[in-house]
Amino acid sequence: MDEVAARAGVSKMTVYRHFGSKEDLFAGVITELCNPIVAKELERLFEEEPEQALRGYARRMIDTVFAPETIELHRIVIAESSRFPKLGELFYASGPQVCIEVLARYLKQNRNDPRFRIGDPTRTAEEFLELLRGYGHLRVLLKISKALTPQEVEARITGAVRHVLRP
Repeated sequence: MDEVAARAGVSKMTVYRHFGSKEDLFAGVITELCNPIVAKELERLFEEEPEQALRGYARRMIDTVFAPETIELHRIVIAESSRFPKLGELFYASGPQVCIEVLARYLKQNRNDPRFRIGDPTRTAEEFLELLRGYGHLRVLLKISKALTPQEVEARITGAVRHVLRP
């Protein structure tokens, strides 16, 4: 709270008056960081042909999930969620859950399209996103590696799209 107050150029009391608690401050930060991630532009990506749409969505997700500010937010939420369980819930609902739902809606709309390979749209959306993130995300979170190489990004995107579309 001291650092937040110092960076904002206000007193710690002002920060507490505005947010009420550390939990509310974290919630505000999470909401502020997650809103651009799950903006309506994700829906617009699905106006393209299926392969281009899925590739665009995948690229946006990789760019977001591996962005330094998202990685740092993820670390903070994990570190603080045992003390503030609502933070974990808010983070998941504001970010990952919305991204899953956006993709699941698209998959559900295309469930009968013979180009797609979809069982349960929600499960397929989760699997798609898991293929994008994979263990590379864990290595970045743990500071074992800094980022994915462009080749790794393309391989992840291709694998995820292949999982959803028929050859």
